[in-house]
Formats: sequence, C-alpha cells, structure tokens
Amino acid sequence: MTTPKLPSCVHALTCALLALTLAIGCKAQPAPQHGATPTAMPTVAGAPKTLSPASEELVADSTPGAAGALPAGRPRPADHRGSSDGDDAGDDLAAEAGEEDERDYWKGVRFDVTNFDEVLDYVDVHYIDPKPDRHMAWVEASNFALLSLEPGEELLPEAFFKARAGTPAEEGRLDGKSEAFQCKGLQLGGVVLHHVPADDYLKAKRPVRRKGRLSDDEVNTLRERSKARTQAYHATWSAVTFDRPQFDCVMAYVAQRIKQINVEAKAKKAATKPTQVASAEKVPAGAEPSVPVNLEGPRPPEPKPDPASPQTGKAESEKPRPPQDLNRAWESAASGFLYALDPHSSIIPRKAWDDSTDKTQDSSFEGIGAVLTQRDDQTIVENPMEGKPAWRAGVRAGDVIQKVDGTDVTGLALNKVVKMIRGPRATQVKLTITRESEPDPREYAITRENIEIKNVDGKLVPDYPGVAVVKMTGFIPNSTKDLRSMIDRLAKQAPDGKLRGLILDLRGNSGGLLNKAIEIADAFLAGGRVVSVRSRGKDEEVHNAAYAASDYSFPLVVLVNDGSASASEIVASALQDAGRGLVIGQRTFGKASVQTLYEPSLHYDYYIKLTVARYYAPSGYTLQVIGVQPDIEIAPHVDGKMPVGFREENLNNHLVPLQGRVPSPWATELPELSKCAREQSQADKIAKRDPKPQIQPDYQLLRAADYIGCLALRPKATAK
Repeated sequence: MTTPKLPSCVHALTCALLALTLAIGCKAQPAPQHGATPTAMPTVAGAPKTLSPASEELVADSTPGAAGALPAGRPRPADHRGSSDGDDAGDDLAAEAGEEDERDYWKGVRFDVTNFDEVLDYVDVHYIDPKPDRHMAWVEASNFALLSLEPGEELLPEAFFKARAGTPAEEGRLDGKSEAFQCKGLQLGGVVLHHVPADDYLKAKRPVRRKGRLSDDEVNTLRERSKARTQAYHATWSAVTFDRPQFDCVMAYVAQRIKQINVEAKAKKAATKPTQVASAEKVPAGAEPSVPVNLEGPRPPEPKPDPASPQTGKAESEKPRPPQDLNRAWESAASGFLYALDPHSSIIPRKAWDDSTDKTQDSSFEGIGAVLTQRDDQTIVENPMEGKPAWRAGVRAGDVIQKVDGTDVTGLALNKVVKMIRGPRATQVKLTITRESEPDPREYAITRENIEIKNVDGKLVPDYPGVAVVKMTGFIPNSTKDLRSMIDRLAKQAPDGKLRGLILDLRGNSGGLLNKAIEIADAFLAGGRVVSVRSRGKDEEVHNAAYAASDYSFPLVVLVNDGSASASEIVASALQDAGRGLVIGQRTFGKASVQTLYEPSLHYDYYIKLTVARYYAPSGYTLQVIGVQPDIEIAPHVDGKMPVGFREENLNNHLVPLQGRVPSPWATELPELSKCAREQSQADKIAKRDPKPQIQPDYQLLRAADYIGCLALRPKATAK
C-alpha cells in the first residue's frame, strides 16, 4: 500500500497528533473533516497498518462514554455494579430544545470481529498507556456483548455474586437465574453467568425514596457506596483468569444465544398469529357481521399508541422487539473494551457524531422558549426565555406543568414532555399550569415560534452601567470572530462607547476547537503559555499567546461551573494563571485527557476515539480531575448552598490526577477585592427585590458584575 504524503504543518502539535479531541463532560462536538490524509503507522502483528485520523482539526470538547454502544433501553454493566451515582445529584435541567435523542445510530452499520480487531490495533499503536489493563478490558467487552442480548446477561465473579446476591443494598440487581458458564465444554472457573432481571422487576424492588432533592450528604453517601461496590467488583475479577480465549468463548456463546432467541421469537410470533379462515362465516340472526379476513392483501394498519402518552398502559416489556443481531454484539464488545480503558475512549457512529455537531453551531428549534427541569414527578419551568412565546404568555419561573394539550404529564419523563410541547411554528400548544400563589390551575394557550440558539450571545448587564456579559456555548470555527463582533457591538451600546468590564460566561460550555480556545485566550493576553500537551512517546507541545499588546484591556471575569470543560478549562486556566481574568463560580469539570478521532480503514460509517495525551495549564499542573478552582466560589442562588455537581471524578475508569494545583496569582488580591465587593455589592439587593420574579435572577452573574466594578477601580485590572 502506498501511503500519501502528509501535508505540511505549521505547528508541531498538528503534525504530531492530527485531530486531537480534548474530551471532557457530556455534550456536542465540532464536526470532523472527512477524508483526511491517512498516516502510516508502525507495524502491528507482523503487517503494516494504515490508521487514519478523521480530522486534522484540533478540538477540545466533551463526550464521555461510548455513544450508542448498546441498544435502546439496555443497561450497561456499570448500571448493575454501581457506577458513579450522579442521577440523584443532577438538576435534570434541559432546554426545551434538548430532548433526548432515541434514534438507533448503529442501525445499518456493519461491524464484526474484523472491525473489532481493527479497534484493538488502534489501541496498540495510539493509546496513551502502552500497557493498559487488558484483563478488565476483556471482561467488559464480554459483558457489554452479553448485555446487548434481550434479555440481558452478564458474567460476574463468583465471590462477588455470593457476597452480594440477595442483600438489601443490591435492590434486586443480582436476583434472577445464575449458572456456571461453560466454555468449549469446560466450566469457566470463578465466574457465574447471571441473567439480568427485567426493568419492571428492578423498579418494583427499588425502595421508595423520599420526595424532593437529595441533600449533598445523601448524594455523597450514594456515590461512596457505588464506588465501594465497583472496587469490590474489580478486586474479585482480579482473581479470575480472563483473556482473549475466554472472550472468544463468550462471543461464540453470544452467537449461539442470538440464534436461539430469534428462533424462539419467531415461534412465539407464529403461535400468537390469528388463524385465517377462508370459508364464509355463518352469522347468527340479529348479530353484527364480523369483519372478513383479507386473504389477498395486508390488513389495514392498527393505530399506533403515542409513545409520549401516559395513557397507553402498555408495559415496556410488551413492545415488539427487533431481531437479535450479532453485529450489535460486536459493536457492544468494542465499546466495552474501550470503556474499561477510560470513559472517553469509544466507537461512535458517524451519523451520531455529525448530528451532535449540528447542536454546537448556531441553531434553532420550533417551540415556546422555556427551560424545563424535573423534580419528583413534576415538570417545572426553570425559566422562560425573555421575549419568547412562553414569557410573553405570562409563564413564570417555578410554574408546574400539569397537562399538555389536555394530557396529564405527571410522572412522564422530561424528554417526553419536551416532545409534546415542541411543534411547528404558528401552531398552538395548551399548557395547564399550577402556581404556588394561585389556588386553581390555569391554562395558557401559547403559539410556537422559531427559537434561535446562538453559540455566542451577549448583552449589557442591567443595573451595572458599562458591564457586559458574553455567553459562549462552544468553541467552533466562528467563535473568535463572533466574540470580537459581540464585544464591539456591546461597547457601542455602553456609556461613552466603551465597556467598563466584561464577564466571559463559560458555564455549561463543554468545549470545541482547541485553536479557537487559544485564539480567544490570546485576545486577552499579552503573551505567555496558554496550554501544553504531553503524549505517548513524544516531546511536550506548547501553545503560546502572541507577544503583543492585549486586544482588550478592560477588567475581565470568567464565569465557570461543573459543566465547564476542556476548551473552557483551557481558557479559564490560561487567563487565571496569567492574572488576567478573575475566575468566579464553581470548580470546573476536570477532564484533561486528549482524544484523537480516527476513521477506520475498513469502512467509514463510524469513528474510533482514543485517549492519546494529557493537557496542562500554563503553571504546569494537569487539570485532570482537579479542574480549575475558582478564585471566588459563588453558589448559583442567593442564600443557596454550593451544589455537589457532577465531574470527571464521578466517572468510572477515569485517568488519575498527577499532582496538585499551584496557587492562583489572585490569591494575594482576594482579601481586598472581596472587601470591596461586599461594600459595593448590588447582587443581593437585586436578587431579593422581587420575591416571585417571572425570570429568576442570575446570582452568579450579578456577583461577577460586583467584582468587575471593584476591578475597574484599580490602576490595573490584573493580579500584581
């Protein structure tokens, strides 16, 4: 095979890594450039391999886990062993546009043992650890394949199973049939084959928990319990021999089970098919004639129940299931193998990637313009979007949505409620809402509109003359240009045509293109390091800001939270370490591993994403796990507690932190700044002046504006 010559590269990092994906968090990604030049790699297993990156674009974004690895509705192995229990901790907050995507992106993608082995070739050549723990990788590959079956199965260490089966802490997860596992006529010692109980059974066994949000202590208790369970699981597996031969045996068993399941399903379908009678049917006197059986064509389709309606009454287990597929088992096995290495390495269907990238760009949807959350069984309006249909109709923060177009949505999943509310523009949706201050429910008829979502948006902060906020949701090709245009526009609107200060809002920003993060940091810096990358077998690659006067000299505050990841953390740490921007809010996500997105050589309908490096803040510490610590920690709500959050440390199999952080240059400035902010603070007054506002005030933003005012009083808006 002739390998095309690589294009020339301006930066050494581009030449060396070709398509870094700095993956943190859990959101959308920038689109890859298809058809990138393949690179010749070292010989693997005695034959030269051509392993192709999917893109030459350096990106820093957020997608942990193996997207779409298992069929819809199937649990991952971690779900039954106690993964990081973040469900009880999260706010379950969703923009109206962000309903869950239930499409099966793996449908139609060919994936067999040859593709699986190609994934392993990429791991051998590129993975950050040249000697990863393949023992657990083979275990998870086997279990992901077994769990792709319907009904699901899994292998468990016998010691783990005996110690925990039937205990209250398991909540029925280890109930059900278990048996010895036969491998090519020989029993596989030390393990049992466990048949996973049905979802309905597990739901019934789960204890009833009190209503309301769990406290931080309760969330941490659940997480510690989950962590201990996972550690016990790994410890008991370490005593069991498990390698490629055992995995191959499992896959042979899976193939056999798929044939058996499909035969049983076909027989069941035939047994339940109504008997067709060709002869005329005699109708008793006075009786209604029956509908004749159509022997020459298909029956008219029966009406399908609305999956969003809680009135269907049909159990999930009763829905017809698609035929079992060995293709899906191999996809799941590859996902499990990579998941055991770290939570950010995965295989991703090309269509899923391409669709997710669209959500990072400027986009729009048709709906009413509201941010919804869920508490207990209720769907609650977190905030209506100012100027949008819900806001104009009088919907308020805290409103409880009881019905949508007359259908009771109590207990319905948030994404189902969102789907019912959204619809074509110029059409109407009726919401029945209850409000704490009103005794009776009230119906709101709201006409849907096109709701635009901007990647870069901004405004002047009311009550703070000359203070602007620019919100960035991702780092995409136009981000730098759009940021500069927004700053110029806001400056023209400010008194005297210039800004007194800027709040760069990176909360919930899960990342994007690395070069855009560097450009944006560079706009506020007068030189110095922005970020460095250290990868397997290569020298450290350093990205510096240009040594020139900063484009913007006004005071700068960077707002972050636990949803700020990767490229956001790069920008925040660069501005903090240089003493240029004061960081306010909550500790960031803390993911500093680097992934590369590769196109397989065999065919191009999926990508292989592997962790290949770590990145480091300018002061030399890696952000992995520890993240960016704000100079000023501020809770999201006035008089509120700091939420426990969900971060990299709550993901199973994450890379470990290497060393602690260094003190922020702002540390010596904080006493003086905090005193000033207390004396001149407007945030608490503004947040409390309306006890029941239509839109809840953004307390963190208001406090950031207080600090901007104090920075503006200083001779220089930087740390000394």
